[in-house]
Amino acid sequence: MTATRKIAEAEAILAKMQGQPDAEFQVVLNDFVKTVNDVFSHLLEEYQMKFDCKIDRAGLEKFKVKARKSGNIRAISFLIWYEKEYRKIKNEPMFVHMLERDGAYNRDISSLGDVTNACSALLNKVKTMTYHAYENF
Repeated sequence: MTATRKIAEAEAILAKMQGQPDAEFQVVLNDFVKTVNDVFSHLLEEYQMKFDCKIDRAGLEKFKVKARKSGNIRAISFLIWYEKEYRKIKNEPMFVHMLERDGAYNRDISSLGDVTNACSALLNKVKTMTYHAYENF
């Protein structure tokens, strides 16, 4: 599955989130967070294949090691850009808890509207990053 398909899936979950009762909101929110995290994984997977790194289930570290060993300048340039952009998104206070390793958003939800707005903003950042990668790498 491509990163763009995961983005479309996240958009559908976000739309579904709008009408969820409080009791079910957390489940849908966790689905959204997991799907957004999957976008990053799928983007790495797509680019390790594009740069012919021949890695099964490419994680960032494996991809970096393989790109460096092979001397693939395009892959290394992509990885430098990817890490910088991912860190920018991850370190934004509004998103930091959504991009934790466990893929679940377990913070106290005081305002569903605020959480939904944060999800929408996160998805926009992820889309921008993904489409920039497609256009430039």
